[in-house]
Amino acid sequence: MKPLSLATVFSVGASAATSDRCQPQNCTDVHVFLVRGTSEAYPGDSISIAKAICNDWKDCSWSSVQYPASFRPTYCSSLHAGIETLSTTVSNYSEKCPHSNLVISGFSQSGQIVGDYLSGGGGHQPGATGCKQETNPPLDPESEVGQKIVAALMYGSPRHVANQTSNVLVGERFQSSWPREGKQLESLNRWTKVLRDYCNMEDPACAGGDDWTAHTSYFKLYSVDAAQFVRFALCS
Repeated sequence: MKPLSLATVFSVGASAATSDRCQPQNCTDVHVFLVRGTSEAYPGDSISIAKAICNDWKDCSWSSVQYPASFRPTYCSSLHAGIETLSTTVSNYSEKCPHSNLVISGFSQSGQIVGDYLSGGGGHQPGATGCKQETNPPLDPESEVGQKIVAALMYGSPRHVANQTSNVLVGERFQSSWPREGKQLESLNRWTKVLRDYCNMEDPACAGGDDWTAHTSYFKLYSVDAAQFVRFALCS
């Protein structure tokens, strides 16, 4: 397992992290891109996902995607910045390391970012934010970059849609307050083979629940499950 320097847990005030700290340095067989949740310090609680995945591979690394991870009043601009940075970072690494297998993991706000990166995003956000998000195009799973993504993991996404093949946990049959639909949902479902969308039934973000503990418990409970999913994807 080869954690990169940017995988160090930065202190709160992570916005001061420089871009070079958030650029993966080495090519490895498996590389995990971690996109942290709202207001989390780098790399966020999802570091447990990267560790669980890399425990299965000798040549494995992870890095954090730099973006604001802010809420009100800048949620939509934070989302767009995250999508753009994720797209650039993954593309650059893919070009530099053409033989690497790529994993993307996002939680809460960044779960939406991962989904928007894959399926295209944008539109008017309902509820507490009430902002308008800039649009972005979907990523074609048959593209050069798309073919290198072996797993995409979303946890507690505010754009969770009920009854999709990629859904996991009891919350799979519940809707978020802004479920993905139309062409965006159609585009996301092109990624079903590599996509895992985790949603607890009580999670307010993805299932309209009322227990924020359910929203923050994914990494404690399901890191091993995510690692098994990645292992299956790489070995099938």
